[in-house]
Parts: sequence; C-alpha cells; structure tokens
Amino acid sequence: MNKFLYLVIFLLSGCATTVTSVTDRTVIVRAGFPDMGVEKALTLADSECQKRGLSARVQQVTSPTTDRYIFECVKS
Repeated sequence: MNKFLYLVIFLLSGCATTVTSVTDRTVIVRAGFPDMGVEKALTLADSECQKRGLSARVQQVTSPTTDRYIFECVKS
C-alpha cells in the first residue's frame, strides 16, 4: 500500500502547472493534471510579467488537445 501511495505522489508531483517559456512579451505555461482551467496558469504568467512591471493577458487559447496556455505581457 505504501509503495502505491509513493508512486501516486511521485507521478502527481511532476504534473504541476509550470512556466515553460518566457520572452520579453510572452509567457507560455504548461497546465497541470488535472487541468483546472486558465486561472492557475494566469497566476503564474502574471507573476512572470510583473517582474517587468507588466500584467499577463491571455494571448491565445490553445486547442483542447494541448496543455499549453500562451500569455502576452502588457502594460497594466
């Protein structure tokens, strides 16, 4: 039972929502599993944009077959 629990924790720990790419104007976020929507991704993108005094705005909603959200850093 403990081995199964550790396996589940290990697998889920690699499934967190994370920033995968940052440029001067764009932030790409990979959604975690299960994908809880754009809110968590927006929070991470906004944190990255705020480092440059900007705010995140959804630039592109990717297709349902991908796990990427693309944000643009814009003036507040």
